[in-house]
Amino acid sequence: MSAEHGSGIAAAGLAALDALRAENRAAAARLQACHDLLALCEEEQFARDVEAGYYDPDGPPRPRDHAVLDPFDVACAELVATYGVHHHRASAMLTLARDLVMGFPGIVEAMRSGLLDERTAGMLVRQMRTVDPSVLDAVHRLVVDWLLGSIESGERPGRSAILAKTDSIIAAFDPEGVARRCAAARLERGVSVRRGADGMSELRAHLTSTEASAVHDALQHTAGQRLEQEKQARIDAVRNGTGPAYDPHARSRQQHRADALVDAILGTGDCSDAGDSGRFAPASAPQIRPVITILAPRGPGEEPEVYVPRGGPASIDALIALLARSVGAHISLPDPEAGSADSIDGARRYRISAELARRIRLRDGTCRHPGCSVPAEDCDVDHVVPFDHSDPEAGGQTIEANLMCLCRRHHRFKTFHTWYYQLLRDGTLTIVTESGHTITTLPDGPLAKWRDLTRNGFATLPGPGSAERPWLRPRPLSTHWYRRACRIAAQRRENVAASRGDGPDVDDRDPPPF
Repeated sequence: MSAEHGSGIAAAGLAALDALRAENRAAAARLQACHDLLALCEEEQFARDVEAGYYDPDGPPRPRDHAVLDPFDVACAELVATYGVHHHRASAMLTLARDLVMGFPGIVEAMRSGLLDERTAGMLVRQMRTVDPSVLDAVHRLVVDWLLGSIESGERPGRSAILAKTDSIIAAFDPEGVARRCAAARLERGVSVRRGADGMSELRAHLTSTEASAVHDALQHTAGQRLEQEKQARIDAVRNGTGPAYDPHARSRQQHRADALVDAILGTGDCSDAGDSGRFAPASAPQIRPVITILAPRGPGEEPEVYVPRGGPASIDALIALLARSVGAHISLPDPEAGSADSIDGARRYRISAELARRIRLRDGTCRHPGCSVPAEDCDVDHVVPFDHSDPEAGGQTIEANLMCLCRRHHRFKTFHTWYYQLLRDGTLTIVTESGHTITTLPDGPLAKWRDLTRNGFATLPGPGSAERPWLRPRPLSTHWYRRACRIAAQRRENVAASRGDGPDVDDRDPPPF
């Protein structure tokens, strides 16, 4: 390597270092601003409590007669409206900002100097979250001093080394701190589903290391057995001259692990041979009965769309595989036209019918509050304009155009905060915040997507009282060739009329005679 080339690499490395330190300082400033926003929201709530008489410095607090918004939720909503991040990201930033500024000033100082990045800071905060407050300041400053000193001396400790050293410092000051953290972590066990693309979803399990290792070993064992069986089948096929030695479509170990997991839980396969310990032998198969929604094809030549709760769109093959593991299914074919489930009597009642609530969830897909992605199945169905119990005719009717999905947190936020909400008939929600921001959210459920594509020319919705299916009335797209065909058809009609002496009779709006 030439000296000139080496100096260029060194200069680029220094430039990257300067940029990284600038990013660390900016992260510290952002977290401080988030903390200040949260403090302002807390002060505002405290002022309201004093004004309402719920707080008396000279006596006990008066019991509340209504629910109160958490200032954290208010700050989170303002951050989403101002910064444009999703709800989980805003919540994570506020949580880290609160914990760092209030409990770990040494870490904040290291970030402001540019020497510590936000990701490492968050990792240290999680590692020291259960340390006794009386020794927390000394512990976290020793951790920061050790880490920065190690980097300055030329060491590059990895994640495991940083966490191990942190625990050794915690044990020296607070021997029970690590045990408390482990006990708290066991309470966070859980399983969740995250919808993905292309008909796929992620099933996430947060388990103890022992449980996760046992499950993985069992799946690995079953997948290995199936791979050996496939390998032996290919060898036999080659010997018998009935197949090639290499199969480009052979299933991978990862796919076999997924098959073993599904078979073990749904009881459609035999995972009882998952090892001598038998730790993963499944119990009897659960009697699942999935709820499946089928929407009509949007245009000629297209297949109907299949939707499974929490799983999103699914193919026909996936539907058949699901039904093979089920004892039955509840299949619904909703009328996709907006407002088709509304009724005069239902509009005057506060209680939402099950059919109408299901349609709102199919339309919205998730919580409609800005930045929130809680699945619609876990949300409340809320009136946008509040229902008037004393005079149902006055406003807030129970119809599709006045209902939306909100998770419980944002349902409370809408009820007790001062933001303005307006819902259009197509499901578009416009929100004006107290600080003057205007935000628009669009429905993301299968029903909304079906309607959106229908409006864009795939099909024409039937008129009132029409029994004709929309996918039987295709409407051509307005392309160059379509407009040309219209002009030719209109000219042909004009020529025919002129030959009869009837005069021009042109209607460019009529489609050409295909």
